[in-house]
Amino acid sequence: MKQVFSFFFLSLFLLHPIFIQESACGEDASADDIVKETCEICAQKSPLLNYEFCVTSLEAVPESKTAAGFHGLGIISLELAQTNATDTILVIKEQLNYKDLDAYAFLGLNDCLDLYTDAISTLAKSIEAIRSYNYVNLNIWISAAMEASTTCEDGFREKGRVSPLKKQNSNFFQLCDIALVITKLASSLLLKTHEPDEIAVYDG
Repeated sequence: MKQVFSFFFLSLFLLHPIFIQESACGEDASADDIVKETCEICAQKSPLLNYEFCVTSLEAVPESKTAAGFHGLGIISLELAQTNATDTILVIKEQLNYKDLDAYAFLGLNDCLDLYTDAISTLAKSIEAIRSYNYVNLNIWISAAMEASTTCEDGFREKGRVSPLKKQNSNFFQLCDIALVITKLASSLLLKTHEPDEIAVYDG
């Protein structure tokens, strides 16, 4: 995996991690306001995103109150999605052990297991990239991970079944949506404040 960084770009954000936060949310915003204001923006950007879910999810992580604006909250939201996917896999494995599981449910759950396993790998790659301020492929990767929830849900719906993972799929979709919007905001802000050759390039 090859990573190329602009010395100026990296130095700027290591020395001034609060830069994005002040630009995005205002210098006088309190820690709680940062999460709420970010979630308000996210809810405006995505009609499928639930504001209350966004606030509750981010505020459950203490570090969100000291996160460096969109970039910091982007990392947190991706980690939340990854944790949720890991927990969902545990739920799937538990359900696969049910003795009265029929063939359709068994196949559907196995498909979901594969989807969420791939999603975890994709999110891990996304977290590695954003930690290095690499935004080039983030929207593609997060969107790909997000599809695990919809594809899993559709697999049961197409067979006329009620998904046993309805809540898990909904939560994962929301968390990925939050991460997608926040990282797009962070990327957009970087492009407005830096020249293209000052932005780290992700090649992997």
